[in-house]
Amino acid sequence: MTMLDQIVKRVAMRNPRALSRTIMEMVAEGTIAPGTRMPTVRAVGQALGMSTASVAAAWHELVDWRVLETRRRGGTVVLGPALAPRATRYDVMMKASEGIPLNLGHLTPDPAILPPLQRAFMAALASPGINEATPTPISLPLRQAVAPLWPFQPQSMMATHGGIAAAELALATTVRPGDRVIVDQPTISRILDICESLGVKPVPVTYRDGGPDLDELSRALKQRPAAFLYQPVGNHPTGFSVTPAWIESAAALIGDSHMPVIELVQTPLLHQRPWLSLGAKLPRSVIHVHSYNFFAGTDMRLAVAGGSDYYIDRMWQRLTFSSGWVSHILQDALAFQLSDPVAKAEVADYVALCRSRHARMLSALRAVGFDLPETDGPAIWLPVPDEYVITNQLTSRGVVVHPGSYFSVTPLESDHVLINGTALNGNQDDIARLIRSIFTNWD
Repeated sequence: MTMLDQIVKRVAMRNPRALSRTIMEMVAEGTIAPGTRMPTVRAVGQALGMSTASVAAAWHELVDWRVLETRRRGGTVVLGPALAPRATRYDVMMKASEGIPLNLGHLTPDPAILPPLQRAFMAALASPGINEATPTPISLPLRQAVAPLWPFQPQSMMATHGGIAAAELALATTVRPGDRVIVDQPTISRILDICESLGVKPVPVTYRDGGPDLDELSRALKQRPAAFLYQPVGNHPTGFSVTPAWIESAAALIGDSHMPVIELVQTPLLHQRPWLSLGAKLPRSVIHVHSYNFFAGTDMRLAVAGGSDYYIDRMWQRLTFSSGWVSHILQDALAFQLSDPVAKAEVADYVALCRSRHARMLSALRAVGFDLPETDGPAIWLPVPDEYVITNQLTSRGVVVHPGSYFSVTPLESDHVLINGTALNGNQDDIARLIRSIFTNWD
């Protein structure tokens, strides 16, 4: 029996999805081996009694899943079983740091200086709200703890498993494949991975000192985007924040677009207040997110989203399908860290230490000739002549930094690398001199 005969026998329904599913199964089980040249679209269509357009649609889906590859003169060839979608930038950055002694690229806190959590969990475990049968979007203690920190009066709030999870949830419940989404550039690399996974096209708007470029934002809005996702405070990786003037102008531009505005703040407590948000002008459109991972550690991954009751409710309803809500134990432990006087003092000491480390790293880099703006951190966006030369040379010396292209949709105006300015407990001068020496030798 030929391969085409087997396909005809196994396809239960004559439609593109049934055909693509059958091919996926046959490749996964080894019936069709990698490297096999597939029959032509016309031949498959005639054998199945399907139109060539329907077969082509199935082939297109299989190409998207990396099961098939269409070559200009080699026809359509089997690559192998379907691969699970990957966060490609995140995956590359994680692999680049494997086995490297000093990681200055990841935006992660130093575990050695994080505030202790023992008292927070003891208090949370004593809460009468534990193990309630009916879940709630946010526990009362956490809402009371974060409400004074919010830059506007939110209509609704909910807890999520981190800021990136909140951003993904907000996008997944508001956009569809093929939509356009405005993003700040540079931006968090995983936001670009999320856009790819959702099948949406990111439209970049350059983040300058003071906020995303308003002229570029105006042009982007003419493309009828389905959402706008940006960082109003401490853009990662530049460290820039919006100004009151930017809020006024951007609100006037966005006001009639009737789209969700997703604001992600990765390290809110590290930045000087007052924190600004478009939520003060567009409360029905804004989903404002504060992530607390940096202040509680990677194993206590928590964020709070607050703003439009319409969009927050969509996010919450999505979680109820899979019981994906955040444990009250975690929520109340974070509430304790943000409200107990002793815990607040410990968090404040940690923030002060992070700021001090960041300032020392900035000072060390400036001392060897780098012109860098004053930012709160944790990231330092370092301009370099060639991002790949510096990343490769530093890796060979046991130091990881990340190239700027990981954080951009389109090529940046100049090359940069990302450095976590809070990672080092000393040796800032040595690292700065090492980076400068690479430039000197390269020149």
